[in-house]
Amino acid sequence: MRANDRAADLTGKVAIVTGASAGIGRAYALALAGAGATVVAVARTLGDVDSDVPRRQTLAEVVNAAKELRGRIFAEVCDVESEVDLVRTIDQAVANFSRIDLLVNNAAVMKRYDPFDVSCEEWDRAMRVNVRGPYLAIRQVAPTMMRQRSGSIVNVTALAAGFVPKGHGAHDGTLAYAISKAALNRLSFFMAEELKPYGIAVNALSPGVVRTATAAARLPDGVGKPPTPEALGGPLLYLATQTASTLTGQILHTDEFGKSWP
Repeated sequence: MRANDRAADLTGKVAIVTGASAGIGRAYALALAGAGATVVAVARTLGDVDSDVPRRQTLAEVVNAAKELRGRIFAEVCDVESEVDLVRTIDQAVANFSRIDLLVNNAAVMKRYDPFDVSCEEWDRAMRVNVRGPYLAIRQVAPTMMRQRSGSIVNVTALAAGFVPKGHGAHDGTLAYAISKAALNRLSFFMAEELKPYGIAVNALSPGVVRTATAAARLPDGVGKPPTPEALGGPLLYLATQTASTLTGQILHTDEFGKSWP
């Protein structure tokens, strides 16, 4: 039986997923809850199930969508650009549930600019959200995971972080985003070594091309997988159960799950 054919059982486990109100983060939160985990779903606003916001783009909707699942999702309003917000959110999760087994650093921003037209403000924001936010979240969950001597941290990266020769489609206005994700990969390597003595796994996962609401406008019809738990959940659920002795310090791609890894 292949690893991606085995259903994960995360009953009793507690996960935090940032950027969980829509798209990839929503799919991850629902996949974890479907496997029995208690999920703290984080986004900047709560929203409302019946609001004018498009369906599947509010924390309230994600909580509602999980009602029939094995696990539960709890919404937490938090801006990952704010150190105060992240500290409060993670400390509250520890106070409420006494443990943290999985951190999914998914929240990110990506805007497109000519390589020589990125403003300082937009450059700094990409670094704050895509690099500093994950660092602060890791810093805050680490003491709890170290006390447990267990845990898994998954940093959601992108193919754009790797070297792609000019002319191969990766130089499409994503300079700041690509560099921030490359920094996130380096952070993942560093923290994997730092936390290895405590049994904690740290990996980076690239979802590949996903037809989120943001991406759909620029993707040709039929290109990209849908942001659903079925399409994206398997690799994340596998990583959720890893330790420093089984799989850590890796940059992994969703589309290769069940092929080149695990």
